[in-house]
Amino acid sequence: MRLLLFDVDGTLILSGGAGMRAFHRAFQHVFGVAVNREVIRPDGKTDPVIAREMLAHFGLEQCWSETSRNAMFSAYLEMLEFEMSLAAANGSLRALPGVVDLLQTLTRQPDFALGLATGNLERGTRIKLRHAGLDRYFSFGGFGSDADDRTELIRLGISRGTRLCAPEAVDAAFVIGDTPLDIVHGHQAGTRVLAVASARYSMTDMEPYHPEMLVPDLSAVDNILSFFRA
Repeated sequence: MRLLLFDVDGTLILSGGAGMRAFHRAFQHVFGVAVNREVIRPDGKTDPVIAREMLAHFGLEQCWSETSRNAMFSAYLEMLEFEMSLAAANGSLRALPGVVDLLQTLTRQPDFALGLATGNLERGTRIKLRHAGLDRYFSFGGFGSDADDRTELIRLGISRGTRLCAPEAVDAAFVIGDTPLDIVHGHQAGTRVLAVASARYSMTDMEPYHPEMLVPDLSAVDNILSFFRA
């Protein structure tokens, strides 16, 4: 059995910035600071890290506490539901090339278990995938609500997938992601990595991080399956 842990934003879907709009609106609601542009690079980071980096950008590090974290993420999840509904309605939410064919093919194979490794909160992940029509494909994962550190959440995802399949049945784990951080943390967690240049980072950007496979998108289903089984 091979565990396949997929990132979400930029790997499975694009949503026209719906996620960060919800994040910025929640940030303003809780901390009183309007964010009208990208002030940090969120790619490959967990939601708690993004929130802390945004606070640091505005000199508000002292405002981060368990209370403010809970308020921030409660507001974010409510606003994310609205923003993803809007993105689905106006056509800016879409599965990336090859994603649906690959997931459908993998679910028909008995030697693969599909999970997630994403910096999104678990509830946020489910909201995004539900609106994209992809939530049914994934039965386990590691999330930004599990750990601030991406390596740790990948390891948690592997552990959950292993328990689901039975430890003796699992012989390999893979991370599929679209950023250099997916590659770095996937390797730190002991996985092989399929990097896909489907969002901000090009193949040239990611090649120096030495993913075991690097593709422009997930359309080459047969080649990807061969990689997972090699």
